[in-house]
Amino acid sequence: MRIMAEKKIKQTRIYEKVVEELKGLISAGTLRPGEPLPPERKLMENIGVSRSSLREAFRVLELMGLIESIPGKGRFVRKPQKEPGNIRTEQLEDNAILELMEARRTLDPAIAAEAARRASPSDLTKLRRLLSLPEKALESFEFRAKTDFDFHYALAEATKNFVFLNIVKMTFNLIMATHERIYKLLSDKEAFLNEHKAIYEAILDHDPERASLEARQHIERIYRTLQDAIALEESGIERP
Repeated sequence: MRIMAEKKIKQTRIYEKVVEELKGLISAGTLRPGEPLPPERKLMENIGVSRSSLREAFRVLELMGLIESIPGKGRFVRKPQKEPGNIRTEQLEDNAILELMEARRTLDPAIAAEAARRASPSDLTKLRRLLSLPEKALESFEFRAKTDFDFHYALAEATKNFVFLNIVKMTFNLIMATHERIYKLLSDKEAFLNEHKAIYEAILDHDPERASLEARQHIERIYRTLQDAIALEESGIERP
């Protein structure tokens, strides 16, 4: 088991190395928005990694909104929706984060409503247990991201719908890839807990309309908070 764990850690570090290398090239302007990435073979030789590690890095970079795959043409550095003069990798990541939250404004209320209709006693027990974590533990960005994922995944499990489960997995792949950025901007830990509790209570009462409303208000606040924080950073004004 120890050998397998060490192997897993080693593989993780390899693809993370590729991610950081390519992020550096984009930040430095060596790879500019709209330009194609070098061929896989060339990247494998230059960085010294296997094809599997390289493709895992591509998957993460796509989730982060830094690159995109165009069928029949290859992989390109992603163009932001707005074309500022000096593009940073952080700006490209922020675009992807906001687009994800826009999608969640539609998806999360639907998942919460269906969970309220179908949640079993064991689903409710699991959700209640996830809400009983000490607030102090949420100081860690990584722990907050994991706790957030666990709660929303449990909501999706309560729907008994595998499509909702896969949607939550996909959205949180991006969140986990950029969790430090997201949860640094979201400093509202108390609101985070209180809103999850409000969603849970609506599901406990098997009230789909209230569950949908609480989820909509939750994700709307997150979206607006991220949008405002990113806009402040871009304007050079420090947050209070």
